[in-house]
Amino acid sequence: MLSFRPFRRGLLLLGLALAGIQACVEPYEPSLALNADVLIVEGTLTDLPETQSIKLSRSRVYGKTSASIPITAARVEVVVGGTQSISLRETTGGVYQLPGDFRAKTGERYQLRFKVGDKSYESSVETMSTGSVIGKVYDSFDAQGIPNAARDRFTPAHLIYLDTQDPPGERNFYRWNWTLWEAQTWCASCQQGRFLVSNPNTNDGTCLTDRTLPRDNFFDYGCATRCWDIFQSFDLNLFSDVFSNGNPIRGRLVAKIPYYQLGPALVEIRQYALTAGAYRYFKLFEDQTQNTGGLADTPPAPIVGNVRSLSNEKEPIVGYFSASPVSSVRYWLDRRNGSGSSLGLFAALFGREAVPEPTAILPPPLNFRPPSARCIPSDTRTPLQPQGWR
Repeated sequence: MLSFRPFRRGLLLLGLALAGIQACVEPYEPSLALNADVLIVEGTLTDLPETQSIKLSRSRVYGKTSASIPITAARVEVVVGGTQSISLRETTGGVYQLPGDFRAKTGERYQLRFKVGDKSYESSVETMSTGSVIGKVYDSFDAQGIPNAARDRFTPAHLIYLDTQDPPGERNFYRWNWTLWEAQTWCASCQQGRFLVSNPNTNDGTCLTDRTLPRDNFFDYGCATRCWDIFQSFDLNLFSDVFSNGNPIRGRLVAKIPYYQLGPALVEIRQYALTAGAYRYFKLFEDQTQNTGGLADTPPAPIVGNVRSLSNEKEPIVGYFSASPVSSVRYWLDRRNGSGSSLGLFAALFGREAVPEPTAILPPPLNFRPPSARCIPSDTRTPLQPQGWR
């Protein structure tokens, strides 16, 4: 019997399972304690030179059981300036991509329209506001940077701050998030088995069960090439300039990066200029999260965004379509100011230390041991060196 235990993923210790931007998509998974069938719309257009996408899905909740189902074969378009219609192409299930050269522009108006079967939907018209540029990014080390829920245990972390200048004479709304790249040296794990390479050219393989090993035995296998794990922020970090219009914003805490390992890491900080409607939407979400204790708890009510059904005004739809200018900085976190023991990236992810298979010569098909494993690209892992890595 073949078995394979791939690396699981999750940003430990940094809790909200809400929205991180990835390829300009704003994930949102509602939590409802009632039987429900809710359409989810996720998408923020930006001015960055990267893929622009809209994601459509349906969240079905039955008591305490929920499932997210991608909406496929929809006809999706973005209307620019009320006249120009841009059709989106479905790439993977429920993800609809704009043309590769599309960039949103400050002052332009955007509206999302789509059809699912014979049902039509549209968002409000969103005008992309003026953004400000991140001026400076810096960090400090805090041995008690990330508390657990009970606040009786703490994880050391690097706290990352930024300075920016708020434009005077206008209302501005901000949101910050981050992406982290950490160098990974382990690319596969086998429980009660050994990794068998099926393609020597790519180092692809699977786990071959070895019943001479204990059931709770793990062997871990190094990466055949350089490899990076990718982490996204999941907390809401919002700000309104209502009391600080036109003043510098200094020392804004925008990330808490766990002290995963002694080696350096790369962090991308993004600063979004939100529309007033988008800010109200995310602020309501933040307030409900604080009132209920977390997204694992039930919000007082579903948070309705700016998309409506033209066929049925009572259909529940959540998520928010918007357009936002983004200032992005890739910050080299050298970790030289860290102190004490680091978590260890593998141990932080899996709750145990890596156990390499001992070197040996075994009968075919195992032969010389141990092999290396391929760094399999995904949303949370890449073999391609991130731009800005030193």
